[in-house]
Amino acid sequence: MILGATLFAVGACKMYDPMGNRVGVVKGTYHNTTARFNAYFNAKEIYRKNVDNFEGGYTVSYSNILPLLKLPDEGAAAGMAGDMDLIVEKCSKVIANHKVSKWTDDAYMLVGKAYFYKGDNYNAAQAFQYVFNTFPNKDLKEEALAWVGLSKMQDQLVEDATTVFEMAEANIADAKKSKRFVYTAIAQFNINQKNYDKAASSLERAIKSTKKNNLLKANYYYVLGQVYEKKEDYINAVNAFKQVRGMQVPYELELASKINAFRLTNISEGGNTDDLIRKLNQLLDDEKNTNYKDQIYFVLGAIAQRKNQTDSAITFYKLSVANTGKNLNQKALSYSRIANIYFDRKDYDKAHSYYDSTRAFVQRDLPDYDKIIERSNKLNELIVNIKTIDREDSLQRIAAMPEAERNKIIDQKVAKIQRDINESKMEQSQFSSNYNTQAINRFNNAEGGGATWYFYNNNAIAAGYNEFVRRWGNRQLEDNWRISSTQGTASKIFDTDPSFDLKKLDASQPEKIRAILVNNLPLTPTKLDSSNLRKQHAALRLGTIYYDDLEEYKSAIKYYELALNNPPPMENADEIVFNINRLYGLAGDPAKAEEYKNRLYNQYPTSPYTIAMRNPGLTQTSTSAQKESENLYETAYKDYQNRDYDKVIEANKAFQASAANAYLKSKFALLAALAIGKTQKLAPFESELHKIQQIYPNEEASKQAGQFIASIESNRSDFEAREFALEETSIATATDAKSISKRFEAEKQAEEQQRKQEIATAEAKSYFKKPAENAVYTFVIAINNPTANLNRIRQGLGQFNRNVYSDKNYTHSSKVINNETQLISVNQFGDLETAKEYYRRFRDNREEIVGLSDDKYDFFIISSDNFARLVSQQTVEEYRDYFRINF
Repeated sequence: MILGATLFAVGACKMYDPMGNRVGVVKGTYHNTTARFNAYFNAKEIYRKNVDNFEGGYTVSYSNILPLLKLPDEGAAAGMAGDMDLIVEKCSKVIANHKVSKWTDDAYMLVGKAYFYKGDNYNAAQAFQYVFNTFPNKDLKEEALAWVGLSKMQDQLVEDATTVFEMAEANIADAKKSKRFVYTAIAQFNINQKNYDKAASSLERAIKSTKKNNLLKANYYYVLGQVYEKKEDYINAVNAFKQVRGMQVPYELELASKINAFRLTNISEGGNTDDLIRKLNQLLDDEKNTNYKDQIYFVLGAIAQRKNQTDSAITFYKLSVANTGKNLNQKALSYSRIANIYFDRKDYDKAHSYYDSTRAFVQRDLPDYDKIIERSNKLNELIVNIKTIDREDSLQRIAAMPEAERNKIIDQKVAKIQRDINESKMEQSQFSSNYNTQAINRFNNAEGGGATWYFYNNNAIAAGYNEFVRRWGNRQLEDNWRISSTQGTASKIFDTDPSFDLKKLDASQPEKIRAILVNNLPLTPTKLDSSNLRKQHAALRLGTIYYDDLEEYKSAIKYYELALNNPPPMENADEIVFNINRLYGLAGDPAKAEEYKNRLYNQYPTSPYTIAMRNPGLTQTSTSAQKESENLYETAYKDYQNRDYDKVIEANKAFQASAANAYLKSKFALLAALAIGKTQKLAPFESELHKIQQIYPNEEASKQAGQFIASIESNRSDFEAREFALEETSIATATDAKSISKRFEAEKQAEEQQRKQEIATAEAKSYFKKPAENAVYTFVIAINNPTANLNRIRQGLGQFNRNVYSDKNYTHSSKVINNETQLISVNQFGDLETAKEYYRRFRDNREEIVGLSDDKYDFFIISSDNFARLVSQQTVEEYRDYFRINF
C-alpha cells in the first residue's frame, strides 16, 4: 500500500527545468537536490558572508545623499575577488553537471553577482544578459536586467546604462518580487547622474514596493527627502523626512530627519531663522544628542553662512569639528565649509590649511569631493611656488653677500639645525615611551583579546589617533616622521638639494651640515642659472593658476611678467606675451593690452599667436564647421533615442556626403547602422556593419561594429529568425563559463593575427619606423587648433603628473607644427611598457586633464626618433594612423 501510494504521488508530479521543459520526476528530484544542497548552497553562503561583511563595514554620512545600494569600489572588490572566483567555479559545476536542475538559472545569476562584486563588470553584464535572454522567469529576468544596468553604471558606460534601465522600467509590470530592486537600481543610477526628477519618481515606486522592511523604507524616505531638497522642492522634502520620524529607526537617522525637517521648513516658509535656531539649541541641550552635537553645530553654521554671517559660520563649524567623535565624514564636511569661506575671501593661505585638514578625513562620497581635492592640490601648488620664489630670492641674496657676512648666517643656521635635531629626537623618545606604556596598559586590561583590545576597539583607535594628531598634526606614515618636521622649520631656504635630508643628519657633524647648506647656495654661474630657472618655472605656474583657476588677472600678470622679463630666455615667450595681452584686456587696461599686442607682432611675427590675432577668421571657419557637424550628430542621436529611425538613416546619407571629420562620420555611420538594425532584418544590418569596418578601419566605431558582427556569428540562427535584427538589446554568446572563456580566447587570437598583418602593412608604407628595443618614448597630446589656450591643459597635465607620478620628474613642453596643430609632449620614458602605462592612465583621466571633447585632440606615445620625424615632416595625421595600428 505504501509503495503504491508513493508511486502514485511520483507519477502525479510534473517537474520542469528553468527553460520550462518537462523533466522526469526522479531525474529532476536528483538534480534539484544535489544542485541546491552541494555546490550552489556553498556558493550562495560564501556570497552572502562576503556581501554582509562588505555592507556591514560600509560607512555613511547623513549629510550626504545616502546610497540606496552599497556597491563595491576597487578596493572592496579586490578584497572579495578570491571568494568570488570560488563562487564562479562552484556555480559553473552546477551549470555543467545539473543543467535540468531548477537552480541553473539561479546559478547563472550568482555567477553574474560574483563577477560584479569582484569588479569584473564586463563579464557580470554578460552573465546577467544571458539570464535575461534565456530563462522565462519574469522576476529573474527583470532583476538580471537591472544588474546589467548596474554593471554598465559601474563601468561608467552611461549611455548603455541609460538604455538598459529604460528597458527595465518599460518591462517591470510583469515582475513582482524584483520590482523593488529594479526601481531602486534605477533610482541609484539617476541620483549618480543628478537626474533628480527621475530619481524621485523611481524612489517613490520603490517605496510602494517595500511592504515589510520598515528600516529599508525609512532609508528610502530619507533619500527621497534628500533628492527633493536637491530639486528645491522643500515641501515634499519635509514630508519625506517626517515619514522617517514615524518609524522605528536608529536614533541617528531619526535625529538627522528631524534636523532636516526643521531646516527645510524654515527655508520653505521663508521666515526668519530665530525659531529654527531655538529648536536647534533645544536639541543641543538634550543629553540624548551629546554624540550628535557636531551635526547640530554644522546646521547652525550653514544657517549663519546662508545669512552671510561668515565669521559666525566659521565659529559654528569649528564647534562642529571640536564635538566630532567617530563621525569623520562630518569633520571633513565642517573643515571643507571653513576652507570654502576662506577661499571665497581669497585668503588662500588659510583656505589651504583647512583644505589640508579636510583631506585628512575626507571620503569619496563627500559632496564636492573632487572639487575639494582639486582646490587643495591647486592651493598647495600655489603656496609651494610662492615659497619657491621666496626661497630662490633668499638664496641668491645670501650668495651675493660678502663672504664674512654669508658665513655668519650659515653658522647660525647650522646651530639652529643641530638644536632642532636634538629636540626632535628627545620628543620622539618621550612620546614613544608614553605611548608604549599606554599600549601595555591597554593590553593588560584587555579580556582575552576581545573587543576592548586596542586594535579591535574603535574608540581606542580614535583616541589614539586624536592624540597623535594633537601632538604632531596629520602626516603620512614614514620612518623618522618626527625628524622630518624640522625640514619645515630649520632649513626653509636651504632645501633645494635632495641630499639635504635632516632625517639622515647627525647633530654631532656640523661640518657635514654646513657643506650641504653651502652647496645649496647659487655661488657659481651654473647654479645661478638653475636657481633662476626654478624661479621662472614657479612664476609661470603661478601665472597659470591665477589666470585659469582663480581668475585673478592682476596677480596672473604679475607672475607672467616676472617669468618673461627675467633670465633665462623662454622657449614659449610668444605664448606668454599673448596671454598677458589677453589678461590686460580682461583687467580693463587697454593701453597695456595694446603694448603687449605690439610686442607680439614685432618680436614674434611668424608665431601662430600673431597669425591668429591678425587673421581671426581663419580658425573661426573651421571651428564653425566642426560645431555644425557635432550639432547634426547630436540631433540624430536624439532622434535615435526617440525611436525615429528613418530620420537617422536619412540624416546619415546627407552627413556622409558633406562632412570631413572621419571620427564623426564613423560614429554617424554606426548610429545609422543601428537604426537599420532596429527597422530591418539581419542582412542589411550586417552589410552596414561590414561597410563601417571597410571605410573606417582605424576608428572606434569599427571596433564596435566588429563586436556586433562577432555576436551575429555566434548567434546567427537567432538573428535570422527575428523580424528586426536588433529586436532585443543584446545577445548572449555563451552557455557556460568554459565556453565564455573559449570564445574570448578565440576572438583574442583572431584579433592578434589581424593586428600583426596590419602592422606589417603599415610598416611597409609608413614614413615612421619600428622603434629599436632600447628606444625611449615621448607622450604627445596634439590639439587641432593653433590658437587654443594651452594653459588649462598644461595645468591639468602638471597636476596629473604630480598626483600620480610624484616620484618621477616628468616635464612637458609645447610647440606648433604646420600652423594648425599644437603639441604638448611629456619626456621621457625609458621603455615601451612605462610609456604605455602612462598612456593608459592619461586615457582614463583625460576628461579632467584636458577638458576638451575627444574630437578636438589626439594623444599617443611615440619613440624619440619618430617624434623627430613627426616634427620634421609635420605629419601628425600620418602618425595617428601608424599609432592606432602599432600600439
